[in-house]
Amino acid sequence: MRKNGKAYRKLYLSYVCIFYIPIIMGVLFYSYAYRDAKKHADISNESLIRTVKNTCDRELEYYENELIQLALDENIQQLSAVCGNFGAENSYQLYQLQNELSDLSLSMNKNSDFSRDIIVYFENRDKVVSSHGNMDFNMYCELYCFGEDNASEEMLKTYLSEYHFRDFIMMDTKWTKGRPTLLLTMTNLKGELGESSAMIGLWLDPAVFSNLIEMDSWEQGLDWVIVDREDRIINCPEKYAGLEINYDVLGQGEEQKTVWNKEEYIMRTVLSTVFDWKYVLLMPERMLSKSAGRMRNIFLAGIFACLLLGFLAASRMMKINYKPLKALLDVFRKEEEATDVDNEYLYLKEKTVSLLEERSDFEQVASRSREIVKHYYFGDLMLNTYAEGSKSPDREIICRDFLEGKNLVLLFMVREAEKQEDDLEEYIQKKSMRRFIIENVLGEGLSREFRLEKVELGDMVAVAMNIRDKTMAYERRIADIVYSMQNFIYENYNFRVVALAGEAHKGLEGIHKSYMEAKEAEEFVAALDPDFISYREVHDRAHKKYAYSAEQEERIIAAVKNHNSQLAISYINKILDVNFLEIKASPEMLKRLLYVMMGTVIKAAQVVGETSDDLGMNDISMKLSLESIKEKFAASVENLCRISEMQSLECGQNQQLCQKIREYIQANFNNPDLNISQTGLHFHMTPAYLSSIYKKGTGESLLKFINQTRIDEAERLLSEGVSVVEAAERAGFRDSSTFIRIFKKYTGVTPGQLKNGR
Repeated sequence: MRKNGKAYRKLYLSYVCIFYIPIIMGVLFYSYAYRDAKKHADISNESLIRTVKNTCDRELEYYENELIQLALDENIQQLSAVCGNFGAENSYQLYQLQNELSDLSLSMNKNSDFSRDIIVYFENRDKVVSSHGNMDFNMYCELYCFGEDNASEEMLKTYLSEYHFRDFIMMDTKWTKGRPTLLLTMTNLKGELGESSAMIGLWLDPAVFSNLIEMDSWEQGLDWVIVDREDRIINCPEKYAGLEINYDVLGQGEEQKTVWNKEEYIMRTVLSTVFDWKYVLLMPERMLSKSAGRMRNIFLAGIFACLLLGFLAASRMMKINYKPLKALLDVFRKEEEATDVDNEYLYLKEKTVSLLEERSDFEQVASRSREIVKHYYFGDLMLNTYAEGSKSPDREIICRDFLEGKNLVLLFMVREAEKQEDDLEEYIQKKSMRRFIIENVLGEGLSREFRLEKVELGDMVAVAMNIRDKTMAYERRIADIVYSMQNFIYENYNFRVVALAGEAHKGLEGIHKSYMEAKEAEEFVAALDPDFISYREVHDRAHKKYAYSAEQEERIIAAVKNHNSQLAISYINKILDVNFLEIKASPEMLKRLLYVMMGTVIKAAQVVGETSDDLGMNDISMKLSLESIKEKFAASVENLCRISEMQSLECGQNQQLCQKIREYIQANFNNPDLNISQTGLHFHMTPAYLSSIYKKGTGESLLKFINQTRIDEAERLLSEGVSVVEAAERAGFRDSSTFIRIFKKYTGVTPGQLKNGR
């Protein structure tokens, strides 16, 4: 091999050519130095002016949001609706409003003192409520705003008597001592009776904007002005006296020039998103010239330094970087004849590609072999009992993640039976493709939270999962993930998957136990028509006790609290029918059920403030017939509701409203758009206020009642043989997946399980 080959010469020339680039760039840079400096300044100024604009607008939005909150204030709404003068009955509301304004003023001035005062002007009463107190409008103006200036007082009164929504006015006041003060105004909401008579205002020192601009501006020597539609300068008008700016001429994002104090300035403008203001940045023209000259000098000095050092370093760098190349050539040519190579780079490329291909083939074979061994061991652990005495070192290494904690097995299978097509090969490919989809989609979803291994066992995909977190509610989490992935497969690949789950057992031997339990659950697929079957569910089915959940007890108590005896009796009768006629629990279990339900009625009596002595439940027993037991419970509930209703007349208006809400929901529950917000709009109330009234009057949340009404209708439809999809649509659910999730949450079973007789 030659000492200095073609690669050596190319490497040297490349280093030499690199140092010609700064020379060419220097010539171009010198020609366009001023333009580039101006472009840099434009970018910086654009960013700066938008930062200032965002900061000032954010401050304005803060004050505006506070005014909006006051416009929604209940005291202001009620006081503005008072006809005539305020009476003694309004004194406490005025006192509360004054305290709110005082607290709000302190909060606004926590870090500054730019908020001078907050007022609410009631036009019909000519009254002002501010952070300083409650007083007549004339007294307020004389004490705090204008003194003896009657003209300003009349001007302010005229302005406050007009309709101004999200508006402002500038006036000279005592607070700013010669500088104009900014008054932000907001009328309160219009009620059903017509125009509001209340105007809310916030006196603001415009110096706040100069302070914000000073904090955000990172460039020295710049000037800022804020201009309104009347060409007035909002911030520091005394500082910019003589500066002529026309609001209509200022264009957003455009560069304009002006002369002020015998100096030429470049102006950039951006429009406020809160008010019809424009933020204007003034930059002296001399700043650009100075910056361009400094950049030119620095760059020229850098070019000469690079040229001087570059040629000295080129030879040294070439020798250093050629040594590794020569070493690689020596390695590859060690066993070959010592012939010259014209192009060392092409030679090394061929040798490297060949080496990597050989290594890649070996790694693929090794990786596939490891997967086969892993599947073999896990398949063996599922199908056969684990013999602890016959340990295999290879198996222990592969299965080390499953040695600690508990292990659970999930089996996945296609729900509907597949008919063999004419083409056997196509039929086999279809089944294989579905197993591949199940293995990857469900495996991906579960692997985010659990250690797992996947094995194909015939037409099923088995997943062994390791669970070490003892505090984790893994059963519910697994079911949620599986439901989500099942819906994804159905929506995207148009076939359904059934999941069978065993119990979680400790150690490697637990894999076989859990697998056998999951196989046992397979027998219930045809009977239950489910999406997810656990061994615990089918095992507990044979040992089921009486069916009476805590949620059902809460519903009975809530109905009694609402004096709705018929609803409470219907709940009780439904529970008795399920346990006596459908489940047919043992007499001992039914006896316990009666004692628990009697305890529910006693709890309801305690909730409404009654004693349980006169409820007439002492003679309820298993010796009576089912109808007699129902009658006894009905008499007790009716008696309790009647007594409680007599003592609750004082809250009759809220109860009537709650009843109207229930009737509205019962009439419109099948509308998918029905929710708390829609109900609030119907009753002209905010959703939060309507929910609080309903919660106080019924003891249950409004959302829960809407869902329960839809679930009750869905149960009725399913009992009549309606399909799950149709029942979801007729009950007011937007999609079947949401319906299944909410139905199981409220009833404890899926719609399919209920439809097939649990």
